[in-house]
Amino acid sequence: MTESTPYDAERSAFTRAALARLALSDTGVDLAGAASNLAITRFDDQTGPGGRVSEAAGLRAVADRLLTRAVVFERERGSSWEQIAHYLGTDPADARERFTPALDRWERAFEEPYRLDGTGRKRVPQLPTAAYDPETACRRLDLSVRLRTFVRDEHPVSGALRPGPPPGSEPPDHDLDGLVRRRSLAAFLHLLAEYARDFTATDWDAAAAHVRSTDEDDPGTWDTHPVRAASGSLRVRLANVTRDADLVRVVVTGATDAELGLRIDTLFGALGPCS
Repeated sequence: MTESTPYDAERSAFTRAALARLALSDTGVDLAGAASNLAITRFDDQTGPGGRVSEAAGLRAVADRLLTRAVVFERERGSSWEQIAHYLGTDPADARERFTPALDRWERAFEEPYRLDGTGRKRVPQLPTAAYDPETACRRLDLSVRLRTFVRDEHPVSGALRPGPPPGSEPPDHDLDGLVRRRSLAAFLHLLAEYARDFTATDWDAAAAHVRSTDEDDPGTWDTHPVRAASGSLRVRLANVTRDADLVRVVVTGATDAELGLRIDTLFGALGPCS
């Protein structure tokens, strides 16, 4: 399609195999979360007859989607139908017939990443959400995996999928970056300081008011504020969004603690433009 879409630039920075891998990772996290919830016994007496069977059946549906996305990824990275069929316990022709419709949908989604709903105003992504908006997916999946595993890696999902830095350069610093409604900026900053157990006594109300003198297109005008967190030092950078006077861009650097990172990411979701 010729019309631009909201995340074209972000998608263009990833290979198609990387986008397929993000979709696979996203579904894997969904399945792990659902399975973990089913392990909890505390609320069995509040679940109606057959309720746990319903949940288990739902897990099977997610697992089927996970398998489909694994096949799409393997095809994108060059695996043959013979190699895929070997692990499915079937022959290549059967494997191809089973998964070709999903691969066709994947192909068409790159030609038309979204369609408009019945109102003609809302975009409905045709790509899996993680492939449609990969930067948000990277941030969310990195945080989720760090909280669930013992991997000592700040970017366990995105680190292997992003394009490598030019030779001799430093690897990119994957900040927590998002948009916050102007009327909610002071609340965002106060909550960030509370979550970080900040000791700098910054006047966050004044910081929120002062941001009006900044411009996201001019990095030299951005406001920068240190936050002394219990787990280390953070840096908060603020700037007006050039094309929307109701929004402020916020970049938080240094949140290496997974729990703090998840809280900050939740703040972006709660106080951002879509809330």
